[in-house]
Amino acid sequence: MVPNLVTGLSVVCAVLAVQAALRGEYIAACWWVLYSTITDKLDGQVARALNASSALGVQMDSLADQLNYGFVPAALTYAFFHDKPELGWDKGIWYALLVGICCIYALSATFRLARFNISKGNPDFFFGTPTTFAGGFLMALMISLSKYGDPAWTARDTFPGWRILGSTRLDAVMPYFPWVMLFFGWAMLSSWRVPKAGRLKNRILNYYLLASMVIGWALGILHLVPEFLIFGGIQYLLICVYAHFFMTPPEKPEPMFQAA
Repeated sequence: MVPNLVTGLSVVCAVLAVQAALRGEYIAACWWVLYSTITDKLDGQVARALNASSALGVQMDSLADQLNYGFVPAALTYAFFHDKPELGWDKGIWYALLVGICCIYALSATFRLARFNISKGNPDFFFGTPTTFAGGFLMALMISLSKYGDPAWTARDTFPGWRILGSTRLDAVMPYFPWVMLFFGWAMLSSWRVPKAGRLKNRILNYYLLASMVIGWALGILHLVPEFLIFGGIQYLLICVYAHFFMTPPEKPEPMFQAA
């Protein structure tokens, strides 16, 4: 029951994120998704500590991940850009593209999670970018771009803490956000070999990534410097690219669609 209750908190985070988005509090919605990355990590740790892993818990975890890192980012992205005509995604072909990208991303997360559940896998790496990372990075990116964008975009939200980039404005970057979402849709379904936490063959890199993760969680809880999450996420992506080519065996994932 204990690890499943922790997973249940992840589902609650998804519900609260949707409620915040419906109120027009888009940044608060993003933070709820980022909070769920903590409970997503914690439920596995609790299950192992109590020797309480179960088939039910595995399925609950996947469903919670689909909500937080598949459905919510797609729904939130659609709402944010549809609500802001000045970003250029609310009419004509661009509106159709926005709808399509959001659907593709959500479907990609679904297939990624389903493939993970049936895959024999490798103890050292994942095939494809984990949904947790994809959804978390996208939400941190939306927070960061909004923090340095037009204040009217997020009039109902606040940005406490330091401004690492000072008075820099990133208004011109925000319209490219849906394309970043499309990239992560591809990355989740790719044959990209992404090392699991602590499984790199370089101890220094393992410690560095662990420290970055802990610092990121601490800053996230306090709503401080979301820019750090983007900086750390980009570093992780670069390390994953290096690991794919130089630190993992050239294995391929099982076929996406297997006969029963």
